[in-house]
Amino acid sequence: MSFFDNLRRVAEKSLAYSHCSFCGLARSEIGICDPCLSAVEPMGRSCNTCASPINSSQTAQSQPDVDSSCGQCLKNPPVFQRVITATRYKFPVDKALSELKFNKQLHFARSLSHVLERRVRLSYDNAPYPDALVAIPLHPKRLSERGFNQSELVTKHLANALSIPHNNALARVKDTPHQIGLSEKQRRKNLNNAFRLQKPLPRHIALVDDVVTTGSTVSEAAKLCLQNGVKQVDVWCLAKT
Repeated sequence: MSFFDNLRRVAEKSLAYSHCSFCGLARSEIGICDPCLSAVEPMGRSCNTCASPINSSQTAQSQPDVDSSCGQCLKNPPVFQRVITATRYKFPVDKALSELKFNKQLHFARSLSHVLERRVRLSYDNAPYPDALVAIPLHPKRLSERGFNQSELVTKHLANALSIPHNNALARVKDTPHQIGLSEKQRRKNLNNAFRLQKPLPRHIALVDDVVTTGSTVSEAAKLCLQNGVKQVDVWCLAKT
């Protein structure tokens, strides 16, 4: 191999690394350095179904020998199978996602997608991945205003990294107002008949979104999919409250 071939390889490798999205100092191939990854990744004890935080002492008393779900999921199981999240929706992730959506800081989608990819690989272990990934869509008006769908960016990364087909079967036909500050009941009403299915889906899918709060959005989308031949819906997201 010539001197110039070696030089080109070193340059290409260098260009593949970027500064950490969070601290802006260290360089990382995945866009988030090890110290920031260590700060972002810890989840604490979480519900096996919805990924919400749960109280370890209460769980140990009520279910000492089994993996646990939160009280809400035990009382009213959601329509989706489970939520896999990269991290919690708290500082600095909440600020990062706000910058992503409203200030077009797309580098946060890349770095947090890598974190979610790591979580997905660990969560499925030897279990089969979903047959397709489906991004939660934006209404065309919102998409035109923003210029991109952050959930679509995450879905494309995961589809490529995990070799899973990306299916854009869902369309948003209702221009719902922002969900911020709404109660769970208000969110459900807001999202009623918000989605339409454009083409068939396989039996097992994962819905991909940026943030899951009450689960109203992914639940509404999952219901529609389950009514149209899908047998299992998982939810993957960058952050869960």
